[in-house]
Amino acid sequence: MTCEWAEGYLSAYLDDALDPQLRKDVGAHIETCAHCQALADEYRRNDQLLTTLAPIEPSDQLRQRIFESPAFAALAQKLERETAAAPPGRVSPRRAPLVVRALVPLAALLTLSLGAALLFKQGLLPFGATSTAQQQTNTIGGPGSFDLPLSAGPRLVFLNSGTLWSVAEYAPNSVTNAPGAPQRLTPTSAHVVAWAVSPQGAANHDGGARIAYVDGLTGALHIAHSDGQSDTIVGSVSPTQSPGADLWNSPAGHAALTGLTWSPDGSQLAYIAATADGATQARIVSLSNGSTLSAGASFEAPIGQLSWSGDSHALAFTTISTGETTVIVWRSGHGVVTTPADANVSQATVAQFGWSGSTLSWTTTHAGAIVGVYALPGNSSTPSQLTATGAHYAAAGFTTAHGGAWLLASDGALSEARLASGGVNWVANTGATASHIAWSPNGAMAALIIGDKLVIWSGAGQTTLAQGVTGQPVWSPSGAQLAVTEAQNVMIYRISSEAATQVERLSGGDSVLALAWATDERNLAILESRGMLLVTTDGVSQTLLTSHQADGAALSWSVAR
Repeated sequence: MTCEWAEGYLSAYLDDALDPQLRKDVGAHIETCAHCQALADEYRRNDQLLTTLAPIEPSDQLRQRIFESPAFAALAQKLERETAAAPPGRVSPRRAPLVVRALVPLAALLTLSLGAALLFKQGLLPFGATSTAQQQTNTIGGPGSFDLPLSAGPRLVFLNSGTLWSVAEYAPNSVTNAPGAPQRLTPTSAHVVAWAVSPQGAANHDGGARIAYVDGLTGALHIAHSDGQSDTIVGSVSPTQSPGADLWNSPAGHAALTGLTWSPDGSQLAYIAATADGATQARIVSLSNGSTLSAGASFEAPIGQLSWSGDSHALAFTTISTGETTVIVWRSGHGVVTTPADANVSQATVAQFGWSGSTLSWTTTHAGAIVGVYALPGNSSTPSQLTATGAHYAAAGFTTAHGGAWLLASDGALSEARLASGGVNWVANTGATASHIAWSPNGAMAALIIGDKLVIWSGAGQTTLAQGVTGQPVWSPSGAQLAVTEAQNVMIYRISSEAATQVERLSGGDSVLALAWATDERNLAILESRGMLLVTTDGVSQTLLTSHQADGAALSWSVAR
């Protein structure tokens, strides 16, 4: 380990925010390096001196007025762009030289005074509101403060300009259950290029409480609590500490950016690491002890499509070499199994994985059609083919219900392939062929896109809900509601075993890129090209959280505890 490498981790080392092995390596270097030892001692003295400074806190009213104003949001965006354009610094901004740190309180006081005078003079307020008889629209100027820990409860997370932002579904002390203002979740020293929130569900009692992200400036893999606390480096997806565009634009770099995958119980995080020789390797971090293990060897061709089994004991992924796709399955305590993805069509690729217990299943696609469905039991190294050789399907959807089942669409009909019984059985005629299938969370019914129609199918029959559909349907966590885009509107339907009825039409006003249900199903986040909306599902209130479009089309809900 060189001095340059050690200095990059020195601040995190002193904060005890490194995984055990990395902390051990940095500590060993400091013990034998007089330069780094002196630097560490200086950091400790600075921290000690800072504890003697009296804190300066603005009033709550002044704080809200400044940090939630459009003017402050514009300034924050400018600083973010400048930070992203600057080369990564090796010394944490929390431990700048003492002469600079001593000026911070004075600068803060001066900034508050001048900022308050300017904002009060201009009459800027954090919120502007317009209302109609049926709907109230609130606008929040843009991302605001960085004040950790963030308030507890459900929070919407999104990425903008290399920073993760978090919005409380319900602002603290709000009497109207209005959402909070966007708050910075990641530090200014980081430029986030990939992220994932730990899953919420029955398998994870602590669901949504952690967020994993990759810092594109250093390649470091971080895990932080959803309230922004305990930000810890647990590994790296890069072979160097200063990865550049050459890595991120390479096949290995692209693989690393798409590899963050939480186990269903939230106890493990799988990721893809690029190696020094250009290969890729699947690795797993255990949150219980901070250890990292490799899920098999490294592969010259990029790997991808990481998928955990429901019991969090097995991980599947793929690699493509010379046009042929291989499925790799790592099972805890049982080693690795590799098998061709499709025994009949060598150029076919994996379209989707599905797990039922220890059995892995997948569909393969070639030339725009699904050409095979396979199942690999946990005690086998050879998959069985569920579909007939030569059969083609237009769409497929998997559910863990019924012992694991695929719903397949072709030639104006639906067929079902159950893992337990094998084979494919016809279940319904649909007239035209479905292009998309989305099972409800409990597997009781499925939403189909047939042409521009939204159709609900179950064993009891099928119902057409809407026409003019322009996006894919998104089920609420309980499966009781369904959201879908129609032109520039988002429609919400209430679904039951007896009937499906339209509940609300939520006006979008712009192209919809993504939808994300809150866990309590009382709010729906809508990502548009103009920004981010949070809308109550009764349609009464909508809040424009930020006029800055999120990076990509990813939205996720976390739970700060």
